[in-house]
Amino acid sequence: MNWLRVDTSFDDNDFRVFNYATRPFKIVKKLHSEAAAEWEINTSEDLNWWIQKYGNSMQQEYRKGTVAILFSRRCEHSSPSSIPVSMAGFSKLIDLFHIHPTIVRTILREVACFNRTYLRDGKMAYTARTCSTWRGDDIALSSTYLPDEELNLCVYYGCNETQSKTITSDLKKADSAIYHPMLPSGLLIELDRKRLLKKIETVTSEFTQATETMSSTSQDLESNSTQTSISRSSDLERSLNLYTEDRELATGIGIVKQQISSMIYHIVELEHTRFTERITRARGEFVPENESLDVDIYTQVHSNNEVRFRERLWEIGREYEQKLDQCHMVLDGLSFITQRASDLANIRIALATKRDSTQMRSIALVTMIFLPVTSVASIFSMGVFNWTASTEQTVLTFYFWVYVAIAGGLTLVTVGTWWVLTRGRKGEPDAAKLA
Repeated sequence: MNWLRVDTSFDDNDFRVFNYATRPFKIVKKLHSEAAAEWEINTSEDLNWWIQKYGNSMQQEYRKGTVAILFSRRCEHSSPSSIPVSMAGFSKLIDLFHIHPTIVRTILREVACFNRTYLRDGKMAYTARTCSTWRGDDIALSSTYLPDEELNLCVYYGCNETQSKTITSDLKKADSAIYHPMLPSGLLIELDRKRLLKKIETVTSEFTQATETMSSTSQDLESNSTQTSISRSSDLERSLNLYTEDRELATGIGIVKQQISSMIYHIVELEHTRFTERITRARGEFVPENESLDVDIYTQVHSNNEVRFRERLWEIGREYEQKLDQCHMVLDGLSFITQRASDLANIRIALATKRDSTQMRSIALVTMIFLPVTSVASIFSMGVFNWTASTEQTVLTFYFWVYVAIAGGLTLVTVGTWWVLTRGRKGEPDAAKLA
């Protein structure tokens, strides 16, 4: 089955998922007792320098904090699987940051998700990502929590410049939550919230404009100019595109709500199991009696942070509930607009048919006036009458009877052909019903 992996090693298939191209990215370190530090990594040499100077001694020297790699995005429509380091550089980062191979599965899913894995050595590995429906700002996350060092080692994949600045700023303001295992995932949820709310506002604004446009268009039902027809067609097409976009947005919000629910469940799990003691037991150790006070203080700090995380996630979830209702309102409104556009189109067709009928009546009236006169003039101009005939001669000549025979014959042939063809067509539905 395709379930979460327990092993922590990457194989060749895992490495082939990523696209490697060296480009600038950032590394941020924020410890609870220190100011934040940032490093701009521009080349492979810069990365090797950082690993030798800071990375190799990271677990021995860093305590209570978070070290985050912010992998930059290759281009607007690229995937988080495109990373700004070579394969050799990424292999080194896997060892230093304890990157779990579940990140491969998370990136390939391309839907909002959250996974947590308890490792055998007491570490906790997390992976998460945002939905890829809207390419350009979807990102992924792999994070490993080291309980002995109280240290988060995380990697954000596919950050644009704005997201990179936001993550850096949020890390600097994290206070005691900086060494909580759910901090990296919480920052991801905050980023996703900003982009989803922005898209919801955009869709709502476009919906308002579409409603106003349709209202103004409906006031001029009898306008049939080419420009007006093009405008109406463009408005309808925009409404249909807006309907599709809003439906995708509503689906995406529903998936994100499930992601938030998974995070809340894990936070509750941490609260109820007192995760520090759980990790201690997982390592096969025990807490001495003389250290119980420190453990209680440590657990209390994390418990307060867990309450903060849980309440914030609940708050975001309630906000998504409201926005989901807003999306459904837009969908209902767009359905109404589409139905109204269809009704207006039928009204315009009816008005056009009425105008055509009026014109046809005018043409029929003119025909009724001139057709008898034209027919009489045509007959008298054929020379079939002998107006100078003597007493022994008739006014009607031989050609008059030729005209009557030919005209009468053609009339009979035309009427007969019409009768046969129309009779056959009328019989088809009856035959279909009998079948």
